[in-house]
Amino acid sequence: MKVDVVTGACGFSGNYLVKHLLEKGRKVRATDLPGSLDTQQAEEFRRLLDVDYARDGVEWVPSDVTQPETLATLFGNGDVACLFHTASLYDYSAPWEALEKVNISGVRNLLDAAIEGGIERMLHWSTCGVYGHSNFPGAYLECRPWRPTVEFLWNVLVRPWQSDGSFKRPHRHPTNQPMTEDRSNPKNTDGLTPAGTDFSNEYGRSKWIQEQVVWKYHREKGLPVTVIRPAPIYGPGSYYGATGLIIAISEGLLPLYPAASKFLLFGGNVHARDLARAAVFLSERPETIGEDYNVADSYLLTHREAIESAVRLVGRRVHFLPVPMPLWQKFVIAAGKSALWLEQKFPESYTRSRVLDLGQLNYLTMGIWVSNRKIRDLGFEFEYADFKEGMADTVAWLILNGIIQ
Repeated sequence: MKVDVVTGACGFSGNYLVKHLLEKGRKVRATDLPGSLDTQQAEEFRRLLDVDYARDGVEWVPSDVTQPETLATLFGNGDVACLFHTASLYDYSAPWEALEKVNISGVRNLLDAAIEGGIERMLHWSTCGVYGHSNFPGAYLECRPWRPTVEFLWNVLVRPWQSDGSFKRPHRHPTNQPMTEDRSNPKNTDGLTPAGTDFSNEYGRSKWIQEQVVWKYHREKGLPVTVIRPAPIYGPGSYYGATGLIIAISEGLLPLYPAASKFLLFGGNVHARDLARAAVFLSERPETIGEDYNVADSYLLTHREAIESAVRLVGRRVHFLPVPMPLWQKFVIAAGKSALWLEQKFPESYTRSRVLDLGQLNYLTMGIWVSNRKIRDLGFEFEYADFKEGMADTVAWLILNGIIQ
């Protein structure tokens, strides 16, 4: 029986993937950095998911993508059915040199070893962050009622007299744009940035280049790869992203939020279990080789609706103020930079909250709308299609484990 290799097996997504592969009766070779198997976090993940490597027959082979000599043992027997590459340096505050070393040079090392080892196929973890910032029209209108008034008068008094009477939205307020696989992405764009948008952090830029490397290996070396782009991931065991927002609210770290957040979409998240299920689902279909798929639930809500749901779950209150979104964004980014400076200046005595991570703050102040039509057209169904239900389960886990008190 052939084996599936899971990189980043000690991480959040990797543990959920190992669990689901075992449920499907597949044989797993798990890998991550030497020493990571015995960390407290990795042990907590396995306990949460009821995974025992010895009991379940999981083969543990430590490796490091930045050290090519450690990768040959993953594929040396020629017995690998599928390589699931979940591992990356996922740190919005990491310096570019570290991101480049792990996420870009590291993936080249891994792909060379995988091709040499004759893998049958590969599932590569990218991110919806490669699409860049989405632009949403209503985010800046809260304190500017004159702008819609001008648009209304133009539509009534000017537009009917024009020979071309089609509506043209002002450039600075483009319409809500769902992130579809047809949008500018590393598969269809040669440049270093997506067309028409910008990256919210250096991690997204590193994943863009990483994915371009993967597609180059597919085109030029025949790498049988499928790329998945997860939306923000949450679920029991997570402390970041949407879950980090919940924890921050529970600890009183987000007492104020702009009322204009009612315009910002928070649409498309994915429970870690559904992400694992989607990856295995795609790995079983030959027609998905050479294709890319967004993995996100179908639940569309706004930032304000998401926060209002969160405060009900944790018994806190957030005050929504009529503050222009750009002003609030500048304030929270300044707070994040100050916290980073304090942590660097006083590393022994000051530990900044992860909600004040600069990448996390960007995530909290941008809209997102991820389309999952392509994977659903294949017949995939989400167990956690309702984000509020999935988040309630996650909050219950946080409370039961004393993370939220």
